[in-house]
Amino acid sequence: MSTFRDKLKVKLATVEDLPTLPSILTELERLLHSESSGVAEIALVIEEDPGIAGGVLRVANSVMFYSSMSGTIVSVRDAIVRLGLKEVGQLVSSAALIRTFKTTGSHLNPKRFWRRSLCTAVAGRVIARAARSSKSFAEEEAYMAGLLHDLGFLILDQYFPDDYEQLHAAFESKGADSADIERDILGIDHGEIGGYLLDLWNLPMPLVHAVTWHNQPENAVPETRLLTETVRTSELITEILEAENAADERMQTLLDRELWAELCIPTEDVASIVAETKKDSTPVFALV
Repeated sequence: MSTFRDKLKVKLATVEDLPTLPSILTELERLLHSESSGVAEIALVIEEDPGIAGGVLRVANSVMFYSSMSGTIVSVRDAIVRLGLKEVGQLVSSAALIRTFKTTGSHLNPKRFWRRSLCTAVAGRVIARAARSSKSFAEEEAYMAGLLHDLGFLILDQYFPDDYEQLHAAFESKGADSADIERDILGIDHGEIGGYLLDLWNLPMPLVHAVTWHNQPENAVPETRLLTETVRTSELITEILEAENAADERMQTLLDRELWAELCIPTEDVASIVAETKKDSTPVFALV
């Protein structure tokens, strides 16, 4: 008897309109890691895509980055100077992925989905920046893992609407979304589903594993466990910032996570990490 996992592998291997990794990401990655490329060359690549260029300019002119000294930014080159290469790289990645999955089915609110994903990405970056352990990881890894962590929901929504309808009904009846419910019904959760696509895209193993196991960090291989734990913790920060009630209870759950000790982050710094995530998320929401 065919399982959902079997259906997933067949679908992702044969579907004609399966999204591919945006080419601008590979080109930008090459330029950002090349000692010979400069701001002008990077700006030219971004300017070839007016939609993404517009998103970068919107963020550069947002309240967080606006400067009365330099005024309104009107060129991508000036936006790169104002924001920095690292920030621009993450913004371009975000904008390109949002556009790649611009269509959604009936169960996902695209604006809410991407705002949650962006907030989780920013939280991961803030955590990575605060980490004092030599066992930590790059800010870019944490950002991208957070941005992509719920990609499986988009796959379900677009290619398995009947299965998603069954999940949606179960979520409604239990009053909550839960990866445990997904595994009970499908035998797999959205993290593993997203991980299949990232593997097809030949993305780095730590990123694939972090997305695949963010609902079950204990299943991650040792070398990717901290990144995976960070994605789950970042997701919890997003839930706290979204919560209209029970925020205090969720905050205690956040404080109790073992990740802080492993990354050598004092628990008294956690509230600041949540606050910084809220502040840094606001400008990137302009991409949605």
